[in-house]
Amino acid sequence: MKRRKFLSRGARAAGALAATDFLSYWLSGGLDSVSPALAGAVKDHAKEASQPRFLVYWFMEGAWMSYDMFGPVVPARNDANFSDLPRNPDDWGVLSEHIYRTKDLSAEQFRRYGEIFHGPLAEDGRELFGEMAILSSALTGSGHTRDRFKAHYGQYAVDMKARREPDERTVLQAFCAEAGRPYLLPNLNWHRWLSDGELDIAAYPEGTGIYHALGPPWAHMIYPQTPKFTRRMIQQAVSMRTDERNHSVQSFLEQSRSALLADQNSPELQSFASALDIYKRLSESGDRSIDTRSMFLDPGLREEFRVDPSDEEIHFELINQTLPRSKYTPNINVQAMMMFEMMTKGLSCAGWLENRLVRGFDHHWSREKILSGYPFDQREMMRNELWTPLKTFVRKLKETEYRNTGKSYYDFTTIVLASEFGRTVGGSIKSILANSDLDQAEKRTQILSQDISAHNPVNSCAFLGPRVRRGTQFGWVGQKTFQPIPIHPLTGDLDPRYDRDGHFRNGYSEPSNGFIMPNHGHIYSTALKLAGVDPKGAGRNESSHLPFMLANGV
Repeated sequence: MKRRKFLSRGARAAGALAATDFLSYWLSGGLDSVSPALAGAVKDHAKEASQPRFLVYWFMEGAWMSYDMFGPVVPARNDANFSDLPRNPDDWGVLSEHIYRTKDLSAEQFRRYGEIFHGPLAEDGRELFGEMAILSSALTGSGHTRDRFKAHYGQYAVDMKARREPDERTVLQAFCAEAGRPYLLPNLNWHRWLSDGELDIAAYPEGTGIYHALGPPWAHMIYPQTPKFTRRMIQQAVSMRTDERNHSVQSFLEQSRSALLADQNSPELQSFASALDIYKRLSESGDRSIDTRSMFLDPGLREEFRVDPSDEEIHFELINQTLPRSKYTPNINVQAMMMFEMMTKGLSCAGWLENRLVRGFDHHWSREKILSGYPFDQREMMRNELWTPLKTFVRKLKETEYRNTGKSYYDFTTIVLASEFGRTVGGSIKSILANSDLDQAEKRTQILSQDISAHNPVNSCAFLGPRVRRGTQFGWVGQKTFQPIPIHPLTGDLDPRYDRDGHFRNGYSEPSNGFIMPNHGHIYSTALKLAGVDPKGAGRNESSHLPFMLANGV
């Protein structure tokens, strides 16, 4: 269903009026029907009750190597002579048991920064560690489709091919249902569900999978795509109008002034005030106006975000021998620049930023390929797709004051860094060596062809913003088991029954009662809580938030 139809449906009652409804009504006939006294009084009254909130997900689809990121496992070899192995596998001699790490990583590249222990993939983000609360170890699953879905919707029993029910919500839909009403285009999403090579429109028709139209109209996903597309979308949004919506606005405006001002927390008043502000900046001339023709074209801003013309192009890729897939999005540095402008111009409050390449991090490389000299390294990708643009985004938010409040946009923003799952750092060959049906040559062939960069459910994430418990890290991955150690859901303490290698201490064979392995649902709830939205009852997610990630611990 088109967004226009959703907006018109949502305006049937005054209680559903959003900023867009007022704005398009005024643009069709100006502000003649609104007395200056009423407009000023409503604006001032609503301004006192408004509380700005922004939520941004920075998602690395395809999965980072979590063991080399925020859930580090220090490189260790079972064979002391590993580093001396010739590059040619034919010269390795007899193969014994190894758990191979990615080539050329050393223990010295796994470092501490305050409380935070990290691997080389996080090195370029060290200047932001003081802003972060990090969850080092979670069990998020290991399927692209399933776990991309959970990253959006949280943890609950679901049939992804069934039609989404009215009470389901993505994390940004849940956030915008409460915070998105005052914005013209609240919920921006630079991801595309059907870009996944496992999916097609026949299996996932409209209303199934990740569905854009859940909750009130101002909570619906908006796909901004490229800068050019978004400029056109803004123009269309401000000009949308129907008789039904105009009638609802007219009915609202015909109420008495005293009735309008009776409740300072009225969402209609805040929508009214926001629409006045947007209208003023759209129609004024001068530097403070919103000139949609020049949005995303500022040369200074483009330079700061290092935007090259090629970054604005849409990328197509052949996945699983299906039709070429695309997210119809620019590179993530362009997304960050667009998100910054949409936030600071008062047009949006939420965004899902995602790397442009379809499964760009989805490496499946054999042991022979990696250990023979293949340049397996996510560091450059992480630098370009995450750390460089994120540092610019955070800096710009900190430098930009929010509407003469003396506070910056960053003071009202929560940022979540995440991916759908982690990846392995090696692969055990024990089962291959123990297979008596294979001769030595067959064992060698299987060992060399083994995928040692496959999907792995062990993952990590990080939260940034003024409400996080900054400079902290929770969770731990067993240095020999490669598995997460359970944590206490209220304090974040590690289960005392485990040692640092991930093995049970003497006398124990089961985890302590009440300790958990965090999942996508815990991340979902924690993001909402940090952004000022109660996660209870927000969608169907069944996992609670992690209070120890919050600065006040509540």
